[in-house]
Amino acid sequence: MSESKSIFSPPGDRLKYNHVHFYAEKLENLAHYKALERRANEFEAAYMKAGKPSIMKGRGIWREIAKKEGIQVVDPEKYNASGQDLVEQLICGAGWRIIASNENPETLSYMLSSSDTEGARFIVTALRAEEKTKTEANKVNTFQQPTSIPHHFQASTLSRFLSVHNSKPGVAVLGFEAESGEEVEKIMQNYSKKHPKLIVNKAGWKPWRYAAKDGEQVFGEAYAYYDPKDANEPDMGTIIRFVGEATGKPLRAFHGLTPCKVMFPKDSYPAYCDHWVSNVFDRKRFLQTLNDVLGFTPKVDFNAGVVAAGEAIIESTVTGNSSDVLSSADKALKSHDQVYLPINNALSTVGHVHLFLQELGQGIQHVASRVSNVVKFVATVNRRRQTTGLGFSFLRIPRSYYGRLALSDLISACQEKNFTASEPEELAKFVLKSLEAKEFVSLSGIAKLDISSEDVQKVVEEKLPGDLKPLWETTKSRMCECVLRSRYNNLYKLLRDHFSPETYLSIVRNQVLVDIQGNDVLFQIFTANILQRNPRDEAPFLEFIQRVCSERKANDGKALPIRPGCGGFGIRNFLTLFLSIEVSKAMRSLEASLKENDEKRAQISQKRVNLLTAQLNESNPILTAISDSMTAESDAELAAARPGGEKDKEEWLGEAERWRKKKLEGNKLLQKVSEKYKALMAEVRKEEAKLM
Repeated sequence: MSESKSIFSPPGDRLKYNHVHFYAEKLENLAHYKALERRANEFEAAYMKAGKPSIMKGRGIWREIAKKEGIQVVDPEKYNASGQDLVEQLICGAGWRIIASNENPETLSYMLSSSDTEGARFIVTALRAEEKTKTEANKVNTFQQPTSIPHHFQASTLSRFLSVHNSKPGVAVLGFEAESGEEVEKIMQNYSKKHPKLIVNKAGWKPWRYAAKDGEQVFGEAYAYYDPKDANEPDMGTIIRFVGEATGKPLRAFHGLTPCKVMFPKDSYPAYCDHWVSNVFDRKRFLQTLNDVLGFTPKVDFNAGVVAAGEAIIESTVTGNSSDVLSSADKALKSHDQVYLPINNALSTVGHVHLFLQELGQGIQHVASRVSNVVKFVATVNRRRQTTGLGFSFLRIPRSYYGRLALSDLISACQEKNFTASEPEELAKFVLKSLEAKEFVSLSGIAKLDISSEDVQKVVEEKLPGDLKPLWETTKSRMCECVLRSRYNNLYKLLRDHFSPETYLSIVRNQVLVDIQGNDVLFQIFTANILQRNPRDEAPFLEFIQRVCSERKANDGKALPIRPGCGGFGIRNFLTLFLSIEVSKAMRSLEASLKENDEKRAQISQKRVNLLTAQLNESNPILTAISDSMTAESDAELAAARPGGEKDKEEWLGEAERWRKKKLEGNKLLQKVSEKYKALMAEVRKEEAKLM
């Protein structure tokens, strides 16, 4: 045990991520999924052997494999994120496999993982058809009954969750591993002293004990939240689970699950737990509960008015334990010791968080997993969906997030000493209008992703006035570079030559979010909703994240340890996620209205998309300034903490305070932008009300 994780530290400091338990609406038998795994593996091998062909040829390979087994394939062009089977999505999209299962008379359960089975693990459970009928008829007792089935796989456990979750599936359990069974008992004792009503086991605070191969597995469970309608009673939905081996050995199995034979595809990406996010009514009380029992403390706060999308406003706090520093990037990727639990509450009666709480009640909004290369991972997931019609789709990010072509950029690119002051502007206007006329650049400045320097030159030179030719010949390489870089210019301003143009384009093409704090880079992407019955229903989603930790060195040249969670929880990406959720919803509403030939509603949805995109564009430079200030403040605080004279310390603390004030100034500017678009969105809502 490390010094920082001694017996005197809070119990939460000795916890680590173990699993997330989902309750699904329906599951197939194990044979069905194992057959799908075989086909997916065969497809990956054939696709690689064929030299990674086009999407159309990939579809042909998939059809041939399915045809041999008499399987009807799904048309990828008709892919719909709602109504998907989560197990199939993980198998075909993420390349995960079922590593263990439980099939009992009441439920079906599967544990899935990426190719590193010690990494992120999801358990997915569903009622069998007969038990589901009983539940829908309210004929199932929602408390555990005497049975040989482990409590966590009993029908009554699922029924209880569904009864407070509007009968909809979701993320039901956050599972942590304790260092031992004794640690689990200590945590449950804490609950019995400070929050006894939250204990799940009605027989008392003592955890369940199950015989294991080399001893016992100990399970302690507590409800995560209090009931918003009765503050003294638990919300009997989401559960926090603590599991440990009585012997104190690392947890290698999970009681009730039987290991399966498994083969992962070669093109697979190991995944590891990064953070788990809740939507709640009372954020402060959940924070207090986690502090009382586990010693978790807030790490980051996003206050009122900072995180807003139109009229939708939320507050959020990231809480968690205190973890050891890490010695390498590999350990930073794989470690499950640092626990982060972001917690959101709504401050408005519109928007995703409010609607989630109204439709589903309190619960887990999304689950984030780390991968080593999120851009390649997402490109692979997209390719699999486009070829097989199975897997995940992702939230849509407005292209303007990445960059746009502005007239001012073109003018700057063609500045030359030996020409008149008016010529650069004349040439820039001509270039922009020529590209717009040929639809290589939209009227809002969005350049086509596949545009080339040759395209630019051909379009410009086709009708270039003679008096502008000398300046064009002198500056055309810079002008072409300006046009091409506009596709990712906002990212380039943050990261410069850190990535190649090809990598930047892959980021844009796959709609990955990027943020930077100091020299740490954060990549994030969010799937469309999972476990969703209908397109307009609220539902949870998944996040995949990559933290690129900078290799910092001390004054003596030795490598400094890596801070857990390097790259942080960037305000840029946090706000962009919130805006993207709202933009994606507006886009879905627009598409639905167009399909229904409802022109007036389509116009309303288009206005929402336009306003949210405009808010993102206006917020972008402010977010950059806030991010830079946060980085500088953190660097100054670290410098002040290093050994040295008091004078140096005072100077660095003064520097930190200066950047803190700049950060607060940025927050105020962001709040003004939020207020502006809140008012504009309210007008759109009034227009919509007239259609009712």
